[in-house]
Amino acid sequence: MTAASTSSFPARNAYIDTLRGWSIFGVVCIHFAGSFVTADTYAWSPSFWLGLILNQGFIFAVPLFVFLSGYLAASSSKRPSLGDYYASRLTRIGLPYLLVSVLSFFLLNHYAEWQALPDAGAKASWLLRRVLFTGVEPTLYFIPLILQLYLLQPALRALPGWLSRLAPALGERRLVVILTGLLLALHLTLGVLCYRSTLDYYTWGRPNVLFWMFYFFAGLHFRSLTATITPRQADLAFRGAVGVALAAMVWNFYHLSNRSVVGQHFERNLLDFAYVRPEMLAYDLAVVLAGATGLLRGWSVRPSLASFLGRHTLEIYLWHILVLYYGAWRYADALANCRQVPEVIIVICAATAIIIAAAKEVWDRAKIYLQTHRLELVKTP
Repeated sequence: MTAASTSSFPARNAYIDTLRGWSIFGVVCIHFAGSFVTADTYAWSPSFWLGLILNQGFIFAVPLFVFLSGYLAASSSKRPSLGDYYASRLTRIGLPYLLVSVLSFFLLNHYAEWQALPDAGAKASWLLRRVLFTGVEPTLYFIPLILQLYLLQPALRALPGWLSRLAPALGERRLVVILTGLLLALHLTLGVLCYRSTLDYYTWGRPNVLFWMFYFFAGLHFRSLTATITPRQADLAFRGAVGVALAAMVWNFYHLSNRSVVGQHFERNLLDFAYVRPEMLAYDLAVVLAGATGLLRGWSVRPSLASFLGRHTLEIYLWHILVLYYGAWRYADALANCRQVPEVIIVICAATAIIIAAAKEVWDRAKIYLQTHRLELVKTP
């Protein structure tokens, strides 16, 4: 047996992976720990408070993911053809998403809901809307969203250049700033309208590409946006962002702990409006800005468990609900343990993320081993 030179994993930015790792751990916490917040039986208990802290504290995860997706798309040195670009995205993200959607459809009780629809047209409409927009399992909405952003990415990347040819006096860099400001205004406007129920949050907010385009565009054109910012200005922006984030979260918990507002059993809470409540709009913007200043300043961190999770965010996002459901949610004893010892909630969330990431790591290393080792039959005289 002979071996070719061992292929290593491509070099990665540990700071970005760490941001992604904490974000994906946060997504798992939001979905599992949050289940101890919305049930009346848990209201104001220790598991409720821990769940609420995790659920609200990590709400920045999706905005940060969208921003980093744009940033990484712009940072890639590869310049594939448009067809190859779309094919790679659909293969890398679309196929696993369809697999998880099919499993979720049958294993998470959506099939019964679908069967109850009155006719074939209603069933087809349900499937198309869920698969292409909101997700078969509601927590999967992020995958159609990011696929839509990747679909638009070539146009969003080229847009300032196109406009600069129409208005050369403005210049491409200034147009990037103008477009980013307009998209921020659109993001805030849609958020406020959804918060006031003028627009449907589940159509125009959480799953809508227009609502999230600001973060993706800002990441895509991050270098142009920050080209003239000095290190001192970046440090001031970081401190200001941290201050705003802390103030927004204090304000948020002041209202969430007011029983005259949220009800004696937390029944009047607005947690479903996660991304459009004014305090959370401010919080998400501030946390993403704080993380972005680290990119600008070139911060480096040592590889850690968080950066390990950050290498496998797609797989954790896709599979964590199924793992949580079959590993914890369906067992009354597991939920009772979480209620008695709230710290178990964190252990379950961490274990879920680590198990999925470790499985993907083993799979990746096995593929590399098979690709770089081969058997050769040698005929002896």
